[in-house]
Formats: sequence, C-alpha cells, structure tokens
Amino acid sequence: MTFEKKESAPCVVAFSVKVNAEEVQPTYKKVLGMFLREASVPGFRKGKVPAAIVKDRFSGEITKECAGACFREFYPKAVKEAGLDVVHLQGVDEMQFTPETGCVFTAQVEVKPKFDLPKYKKLAIKPGDVTVTDEQVGEHLESFRKAFAKFDDAKEGEAVGDGDFVQFDYAGFLDDGAQTPLSTVVPDLKAVCSAEGFWTQLEEGRFIPEILEALKGMKAGETKEDVKVTFPQENAPEALKGRACTYKITVKSFRRRTLPDDAAFAEAAKVESLDALRGQFREQMEKDAREAELADRRNQAMEQLLSKADFDVPPSLVARQTNSYLEDLAMRAQQQGVSGDYIDKNRDRIIADAENHAVRQVRLSYILLGIADAEKIEASDADITAGLEKIAAGSNGRMTVDDLRKQLAEQKQTEVYREQVRAEKALDFILAEAK
Repeated sequence: MTFEKKESAPCVVAFSVKVNAEEVQPTYKKVLGMFLREASVPGFRKGKVPAAIVKDRFSGEITKECAGACFREFYPKAVKEAGLDVVHLQGVDEMQFTPETGCVFTAQVEVKPKFDLPKYKKLAIKPGDVTVTDEQVGEHLESFRKAFAKFDDAKEGEAVGDGDFVQFDYAGFLDDGAQTPLSTVVPDLKAVCSAEGFWTQLEEGRFIPEILEALKGMKAGETKEDVKVTFPQENAPEALKGRACTYKITVKSFRRRTLPDDAAFAEAAKVESLDALRGQFREQMEKDAREAELADRRNQAMEQLLSKADFDVPPSLVARQTNSYLEDLAMRAQQQGVSGDYIDKNRDRIIADAENHAVRQVRLSYILLGIADAEKIEASDADITAGLEKIAAGSNGRMTVDDLRKQLAEQKQTEVYREQVRAEKALDFILAEAK
C-alpha cells in the first residue's frame, strides 16, 4: 500500500491511496466466496453456480463490494501511516478496483489545524467589582414592590404619573415639511405608525421613550399635537433610522398605580419582614455579581487568546457551529417577535455574522484543547458528573443527570462533551494563572 497526500484547501487534504493486487487478494476471495454461496442463477442450485458464471454475471456487484471492502480496510490503515489527524471525511472519488491491478481511491479529508499556541500564562485580566450596595438592594426591593401594585381607575382631574396604565390614541408623521404619515413609510409596522385605544404602562422600555415622557402630567381627554421623536440609528426600522418625526397623542383614560405599604408588601411577598427580604435579595445579587464578573474575566481571556492566534479551521466544524448559531438565533427571533421581512432583508449579514462567530468558536475550542494538552488537563468522570449536574439544575426539573448521560450516549456525543469540559478546565487554568 502506498499513499500520497496533498492539501487542496485550508485544513483539507486530498489523500490518494494505492493498494497492489497481492494485498487485495484476501478481500477479493472473501467477497467472491460470498457471491458463490449466495448467488442465485436459473438452472443451478444455490451455492453450486460455477465461478466463471458468477464472475461474469455479477461482475459489477463484485467490483463494487470489493472496492467498498478495500476502502473500509485500507483507509484507516493509510490514515494512521500518513499521520493524518482526520476530523471529517468529505467524500471519496476515483475509486477503482480489479483483482489484477489492485485498488485505488482518493479521499477528501478535513484535518485538525496546525498552529502555535498563543501565550496563555500571566494574561492581563482586569477583575471586576462585585460589590453590592445598600442603594442597589433598595432599588431592587422597590422594583419588586411594583409587582404587588394595585391599579384603580383614575379620578376626574388626576394627571398621569409614573407606573400608571394609560389608554391613548396616537398617530405619527415625518418631519419632512409635508407631515407624511408614517403609515405610508413603514406600512408593515402598525405599532410604530398609529393606534386607537392603545394601552401601555409608564415604565422605561415599554414604548417610544419620548411618548412615555409626554404622557406624564396629561389628563383624560387632553391632546398633544407635537410630540417630537427622533428614531435612533440602531434598533430602529431601516426607513426611520435617524429620522425626526412628530406624534399626535390623546389620553382617553388611565389607571392609577398604588404601591403596597411595607406591611402589605411583606405579607404579599410571604416574608417575615422587609429586612429578611433585603437579605435574600442581597445574597442573590452578590451571587449574580460574582457570576457576571467571572463571565467578564473569561471573555477577556478568550478575546486575548483569539487576538493572538489566527489560523484556518475545518469547514465542516464551522458549518455545524454556524447552523447551531442560526437555529438559536431563529428561536430567539421568534420569541422576540422579529418579523420575517427583517430576517429576509438582512439574511446575508446574519449568515456572515453567524459564520464569523462559528470560526471564532471553533478556533477558540482548538486553542483551549491545545492548552489542555500542554498542561495535561483531563476531564475526570467526576468533572463530567459535575457539569451534567449544573445543566440539569438549570433545566428546572425537565432533565436529570441520567437523562443527559443517556442523551449524550444516544447521540454519540459523550467524548465530545468530555472535550468541552477539558476546554472549560483549561480556561479556568488560564484565569488562575492570570496576573
């Protein structure tokens, strides 16, 4: 057996293998023997058909079966002898076989990238502040108090205030001198253009900020003709980015928010006292702060590693990661109500961003696993169990550790997950070594 390898693209090798006639004879005889036993030819009993007739009548089938058997036998041997670290078999072509000349085939294979590990010890990682102030706890407590608010119809003559639920009519126009209705500019975005009897709460993020501010202090029946709104360059409909508009708003009615006093609040929250609730909030906020700070330090480390290592990665892994990213993006878009038109108009950019993200993730995985190899970092069974326990805990009871183990086994992803854990441990090592 001889072989020849030639890089045909980054991380892709055209791998040609030639096996001489003598080496394929055992395979040929085995396949021919199978056909002699199983061949069915009119006029002959099964297993008694002369070899010459079997060879002639089933020539194509015998050749195809021999070629496949030779590939299954000699491909792994050739890969091992050639020292190729194969990630994925793209395909096989130029497959030829005869018992007189032997077997020849060419496989397109993706191989692991070769690269120099970037410096990963003593990285300059800036720690974050995990302090939780009394003021922050208090703000969180008051935000939670709002969940127990009561809403009553406003009395005659009262004005709209923070937190109230307001019903109003509105219509938007471009400040273009002609007062062009927004319904002719972005007809598919009715919520931006106009509405009658629209309800919203006066809380940040609930609606267009300038309109929310304009509603404060208004009374039922009052109208404002010239509420100025300038749409941002980011996160705005394409046709309205950066454009100035005017809205007409009319308050129809509103419901006044009344917050519970301390005693009612504690009772509704089912706690002994507000001090006890403050303690619970502080504990959770400190935990969240530590987790956020750790996530930030991890991101700093990953960005530094990626900035120091630029190398090609196997296309199949990039494609797999890209598809996973796009599926997750589609799910989040559906949950957030992103329109199909927006996705269609931005498809090329979305796909390009997904591919760029995928390349970075695959590259980072190779870097971290390279560091794990260099530092002899392994993932023990206990590490695997700990990782699965964390995933199970985050599933709100939908999955158990045993469920996750079974799922990994069925999908043949157990070792893939073990490598993920190794990469995570390598990142922990980097943070521990940072200055």
